[in-house]
Amino acid sequence: MKNSILTFLTILVIFMAACAPPQKVEEKELAKFQGSYKIGVMLPLTGDAAAVGLPEQRGVKIAIDEMNAKGGINGRKLEAIYEDSKCNPKDGNAAAQKLVNIDKVKVIIGGTCSGETLGASPITEANKVILISPSATSPDITKSGDFVFRLAPSDAYAGVVASDYAFKELNAKKAAVVSESTDYAQGLRRVFKENFAKLGGEIVADEVYNTEDTDFRTQVTKVKAANPDVVYFVPQSPAKGILLVKQLKEAGVRQQLLTAEVIIGERNLIKENAADVEGLIGVEPKFDDKMAKSSSFLAKYRQAAKEEAQFPFHTAAAYDIVYLLADAIGKFGYDSEKIRDYLYSVKDYEGAAGKVTIDENGDSIVEYLIKQVKTGELLILK
Repeated sequence: MKNSILTFLTILVIFMAACAPPQKVEEKELAKFQGSYKIGVMLPLTGDAAAVGLPEQRGVKIAIDEMNAKGGINGRKLEAIYEDSKCNPKDGNAAAQKLVNIDKVKVIIGGTCSGETLGASPITEANKVILISPSATSPDITKSGDFVFRLAPSDAYAGVVASDYAFKELNAKKAAVVSESTDYAQGLRRVFKENFAKLGGEIVADEVYNTEDTDFRTQVTKVKAANPDVVYFVPQSPAKGILLVKQLKEAGVRQQLLTAEVIIGERNLIKENAADVEGLIGVEPKFDDKMAKSSSFLAKYRQAAKEEAQFPFHTAAAYDIVYLLADAIGKFGYDSEKIRDYLYSVKDYEGAAGKVTIDENGDSIVEYLIKQVKTGELLILK
């Protein structure tokens, strides 16, 4: 008897399910995507490179808070999942593994450094996940995948700008190069050396130090003995850069010091170490703080962080990335292939970092400025 009743109920359930009206595709999709849009963010949040990573994190947070306050994207909020990728390939890879395989994100903002970005790119590329950096500049990133983008320009251009200035404007015929053993610094070192030699200059010293080093006397001694016309030095972090400058000056190196954006982008560091960096010349992406969007962003950052924005171009670029991704998701959904196609189409986007155009390699096209430290302030030379 029990078996007969059970059989009858089973047939009844099947019959009712078959007679029920089919669920609309839109309703299925709505049920599937209820909740928030998860955005992975991998940046160095500890260690020396946090001097860049933390301001970028604040830039991301300001944009997300603004967007969510307006109702999010198509009624759904943005949710950031932060990972400390520590400015190195190993931790960048681990952060990407977690964000892709555990959190199931379709887009990741980061990394800050080239090393962590290159460490993450094989994971994101294999899983068709967008990886977009506000500040990674190694030339190797250009070829790291179809889903890898950046709003920072490649060192392939920055190194040329620096070496051109050294040879043509400073009339330097002999150059010494001191660089950190990271993807970012080695990218600039390689391009600077190649272009300086192509112009007719000579590299008389080429010294590399490890990230954990704090004593640069061996490198400094060789640089001084080589008697260059200019010293081009490329640290990964501002703290290490200032330490190197101090040791160069303590050793009596009086030649013109030329560097990249890592030191001159850290505005507080310039003011706090004004005597040590007096006369220093640096190359950094063009950033016009008088533009409406730039000025507005800097005011928001100042209010949120209770200080001026450090590395303003890169911090503003992190803010812009959120808006670019939100625009793509709003128009095409949380689909990484469609977001990828959208990013390749970006041209003359007016962002807080300035105009953004992304080329066929996923690289941003950006101008550079040459600046010099004078009594704690940065003056534009070119």
